[in-house]
Amino acid sequence: MATVFAPGVVKLFGEHAVVYGKPAIAAAIDKGVYVSCEMANELVVETFGAPSFVRYFPRQKRVETWGGERFFSYIDAALKIAEETWGPLDAKFVIKSDLPPSVGAATSAAVSIGFLKAYSSCAGADVEKIELARLGHRVELEVQGVASPMDTTVSALGGVLKIWSTPFRVERLDVSLPFYIVFLPRIGTTKEIVAAVKAYVEKRQSLKWVLEAIGYVVEEGEGCLRRGDLVCVGELMYINNWLLGALGVVDRRVVELLEAVGPYIYGGKISGAGRGGVVLLLPRDEELLIKALSLLNLKFLNTSVYTRGVTEL
Repeated sequence: MATVFAPGVVKLFGEHAVVYGKPAIAAAIDKGVYVSCEMANELVVETFGAPSFVRYFPRQKRVETWGGERFFSYIDAALKIAEETWGPLDAKFVIKSDLPPSVGAATSAAVSIGFLKAYSSCAGADVEKIELARLGHRVELEVQGVASPMDTTVSALGGVLKIWSTPFRVERLDVSLPFYIVFLPRIGTTKEIVAAVKAYVEKRQSLKWVLEAIGYVVEEGEGCLRRGDLVCVGELMYINNWLLGALGVVDRRVVELLEAVGPYIYGGKISGAGRGGVVLLLPRDEELLIKALSLLNLKFLNTSVYTRGVTEL
């Protein structure tokens, strides 16, 4: 039996602007998706930690689900690509996740990368991580139609990476940071939010300067990360978040959260498409931050940079 861990991903700087040719900086985290594979008499996939919302009507013995179809669309696409690459396989796959689905922590990328790695291991194939990143990006393109290679690349390779989408290239940053990630209910999918931002940018030409400013934040943020200057990193996280607010993806919930925990963090921002989802916090006083988040009754996790990328355990 093979068991694989594929890390989730948070964005330190540059989301949305990366779609318009600017670089972004993202990090793999030590929370993610576990996929195990063992040979069986038929092909079956089990998942623990619901990939969807479930509503049960006891008197009618009826169940409604939402989101399960989208989750399994990634499995179907990954399975198709895996069979094309390594041949058909009768096996049992079990998927478990540390992270809630569809919150902006790159769970779809982690599922895609983890499933492909587990499949290749069960098939006896040795595959390079960069090839897994390429195949994982194909999975996301198949499901979403349009997708950046950022999430699948970071999940496959691990660590903190500076990424350019056009033309695609990657630069590794030797950085180690602790984070807290807070989960807020998300309004809309990544695809819908990216499309809304695109329409807004086309409508208001001034927003192109907002994207330019985010690009400058990424470059300055890289220098602060390399120096280990947490005060600078935190200030730039706030600035990046304000700029994303101008794009319409930061709502009052995020602003109120950052104000409430401000004394206990160096900085914070949304991570990903926005409109809820993951809010990334760089802690200054972890004990008081934990108390504040608990009093706010928010779901959160303590996490850190995971340097190994997709790994067979």
